[in-house]
This record gives sequence, C-alpha cells and structure tokens, in this order.
Amino acid sequence: MHSMHARPIFSRALVAILCALAAFAAPLGAQQDVVQRIDLPLGRSYPITTSSLITRVSIASPEVADVVVITNKELVINAKGAGETDAIIWLDNGERHHYRVSVHSPADRMQVVLYVKFAEVQRNLLSNLNPSLLFRNDHVRVGTGILNNDNVFDQTTGAITLPAGGQFLSLLTDFDTRHLLAFLDVQSQKGKVRMLAEPNLIAANKENATFLAGGEIPIPVVSSVSGTSTPQVGIQYKEFGVRLNFNAEVISDSLLKLNVTPEVSNLDFSNALTISGFKIPALSTRRVSTTIDVKRDESLIISGMFNDNRSEVKTGIPFLMDVPILGRLFSSTQWQNNQTELLVIVTPVVVDPMHPRFNDTLKLQPDTALPARPAIEPRLVAPLAPRDSSPR
Repeated sequence: MHSMHARPIFSRALVAILCALAAFAAPLGAQQDVVQRIDLPLGRSYPITTSSLITRVSIASPEVADVVVITNKELVINAKGAGETDAIIWLDNGERHHYRVSVHSPADRMQVVLYVKFAEVQRNLLSNLNPSLLFRNDHVRVGTGILNNDNVFDQTTGAITLPAGGQFLSLLTDFDTRHLLAFLDVQSQKGKVRMLAEPNLIAANKENATFLAGGEIPIPVVSSVSGTSTPQVGIQYKEFGVRLNFNAEVISDSLLKLNVTPEVSNLDFSNALTISGFKIPALSTRRVSTTIDVKRDESLIISGMFNDNRSEVKTGIPFLMDVPILGRLFSSTQWQNNQTELLVIVTPVVVDPMHPRFNDTLKLQPDTALPARPAIEPRLVAPLAPRDSSPR
C-alpha cells in the first residue's frame, strides 16, 4: 500500500523539477531580439558601426537589400529593390543585432505642399501739369485755367483765393510785372506692391490641386432646341480671380517635377458687350503654364506678366496750345501710365503624411468650457465631516 501511494508523489515532484529546470534554462539558451527598423529609399545606403568585432552577417532577401562589410566594425546596408527584409549581425562578444529594412520608392507615401504668393507690382504713374495764365491791362483781359474769370479775386482787397485740395506743388507768380499772373499746379503719383493671395495647397504625389480666390459671372448662351423655332437662352458661369493649378511628381528625395499654371483675371467693363439687354463684361487675363524640375524646399519665381495702359489728355486753347514751347502756357496736360506686373513665388515642400512637420499641423487648444459644471459644482465640494454625538 505504501508503494502504491509513493508513485504519484514521486511523479508530481519530478514534473515540478523538470518545469523549474525548463523555465530556468529558457532565458539562458534563447536571446530576445530587439528589432530596429530602417526605412530607406531605393538607391540609398545606411551605415552601421558596432562596438565589437563583427563575426557573421545574414540578409533574408538579397534582392531587397545588400549588406557590405567595410571593416571589422563597420558595414553598410544598400537598398536595392522595393520590399522588406531582415538583416542580422553577430558580434564576437555574443551580442546579436536585428534590423528590419523597409525599401521603398522615394515617391511612396509622399505628399507635396505648395506654398504660393501672388503679388502685383503696381507701376502706375499719374502726372498732372496744369498751368493757369492771366494777362490783364486797361483794355485786354486773357485768362486760362482757374484764372479764366475773376472768381479767385477778392473784389475789395484784391487777394487771391487758391482752390482747395490742390496738387502736391503749387506756384503763383507775377513775374515781377504789373499785367501778367501765372499759377502752376503739378502733381505726380506712383503705385506700390500689394499681395493678391497666399494659398497653401497639398496634394498626393502625381495628383492635381486647384485653388481659386474670386468668383463666377453668369454669361447667357443662346442655343436652339430641335423641333422649335424659338431659341433658348441658358446661363453658363465663367470663373475669374486668382487661380492656380498644379501637379507635382516626386522624382527623387531631392528633386521634383512641377507643373504649375498660375492665372489672374479681372472683369473688364470697358470692353463689355450688350446682348439682348445683358451687359457681359470681358475678362482681362494673365496666365502662364510651365513644367520644370525644381529642388524641394527651393522657390520658383514667375514674373514678367505685364499689363500696360498709357494715356495722355491735353486740354487748352485751340491753335495756341499747339505752339512750340509757348503752347504749354495755354494748355493743361495729364499723363497716366497704368502698368502692373504679376509676380508669382512657388515653393514646393515634400512631406510624409505619417510624420507631418510641426508647422503643417494646427494645434487646437482643448475646450475648457464645461456646460455641466454649474450642475455638478456643488458635488465637487467635500462634504462636512459628521458631527460627533458621542458623550464627552
């Protein structure tokens, strides 16, 4: 009877000892690897320097990546084909390094952010030259400009009242004579630069992106309907304003192929058409389309799109205003030069959608307003300790 009970006891003890030995031997015989990930574009290399001598190297898929040992402590992993593979390195001190290499095309998972600035350089020049001349004696009075009548003279004191809101420079002189008086009014105006739009567009690799800051004008279109003799009038909408179309392709990790078409259009009512009571304005458009190779993070400047309008208006006394040199005293001339240049600055930036840059993300503050706070605030106050009613 004693032998029958000894076998189960011995068996249980043997199993416990074997389990303990297995648990103790497992960490000694197996080394837990920490896998380090390496992300490489095609045609790029990744150098590794070890602290001890390299004894062995293994690569799972040589068609994806290749390992070249340079010295006994340095090696290089070269990206050869798209895919994923493992590289394992053994050192003489017993350490083992495990790398998981992911090789991809430079354009994979890439997006292009296009920073654009539309600026209009106004080179407007407006010049006014308005001379006024008065000759008066006991028998003759001749006046031009503001001196063509006696409204500027005070009939009591004889003082001269110049017009309010005159030009930048005014000159009044009698040339040290008794019968001649001249007034000269001169002003010149120039324009400056103004920003039209500063859009930032983002699109995936080889995809299109469009920007429009402006509006649409309705244009009536007459069309005939089969079976009827009465034409039908429909409406089509034409876009105008600041427009940009672009398509970017990532060629490599440092070069992009960029197709960009900036356009600026304005309504031109001076060349409008009137059809059946509808006044349709024309469009003044400046557009350029180009495809170039540009380095990432570098700017492309497109300029030279001019709009030039010149005019000269001359008013004066017939025949006398055409006299050389002296005709200036009998006429008023206004020159107007409206010249604008469209300047477009384009800066493409390649970003990884999985790891966006800090300046491409919008940080929002959390909402600190708690609508239910007035209802739950009384419960947030710690309740008073119960009064001790025990006798003292």
